[in-house]
Amino acid sequence: MTFTVSYQTSPDWQALRKGLHHFVRSRVPENDAEDVVSDILEAIVRNKAALQTSGNPSAWIYAVARSKINDFYRKQGRQRMAQHNLKTDPTLSGAPENQSVHTRPDVAGLSDCLSGFISNMSDADRIVLTEIDLQQTRQTDFATRHAVALPTIKSRVQRARKRLRDRLISCCPTAMTDGCNNKCHSTISCAAN
Repeated sequence: MTFTVSYQTSPDWQALRKGLHHFVRSRVPENDAEDVVSDILEAIVRNKAALQTSGNPSAWIYAVARSKINDFYRKQGRQRMAQHNLKTDPTLSGAPENQSVHTRPDVAGLSDCLSGFISNMSDADRIVLTEIDLQQTRQTDFATRHAVALPTIKSRVQRARKRLRDRLISCCPTAMTDGCNNKCHSTISCAAN
C-alpha cells in the first residue's frame, strides 16, 4: 500500500528511508517491504529519546530494523522463514571470506541511509565515522594508522556519533513535536546545519 506524502521531507530523511528500504527488501517479501520500513521509521520517530542516549546511532537504527523485521514475521506466522532468514542474515555474523565489508547488505544499506548526514559533517567526523562505523575498522587499527593515541580516537568516535545522532534527531519528521523546527520540511538538507 502506498500513500502520497503531503509535505516535503529532507533529502537526508529520504536517503535514510531509501537505505532502510534496501536493507528490509533483502529480508522480507518485496510487497511487504514498504510497510516494514514505515514501522521502522515510526519507531525511530517515537523513540527519539533512546536515539539520543544511544552510543552508536547507526547500530541503534539497525537494532530497531531487525526488531521490526522480526515483528513482521511474528505477525505473519512465518516463523520457519524468519528463522531461515536470521540464520543467513549477514548482519548477525562476520563477513564471509569472499565478501568484502563494502558489499555486505547491512553496510551497503547503512551507507545509503547515513551518507547524506555523514558527507556534510566536518572532515574529522566524516573520516572517523566512515572508517570505524561504515567500513568497520577497529579503533586500535585506526589509531595506529593515523598515529593517534587510542583514548583520543575513542573520544573522537563518541563525539562524532553524538553529532551524527543530533543531526538524525533534528531531521526526524514528526507531528508529535514542534515540526522539527521546520528543518525537515524544506528542500534544504538539515545535515548541513
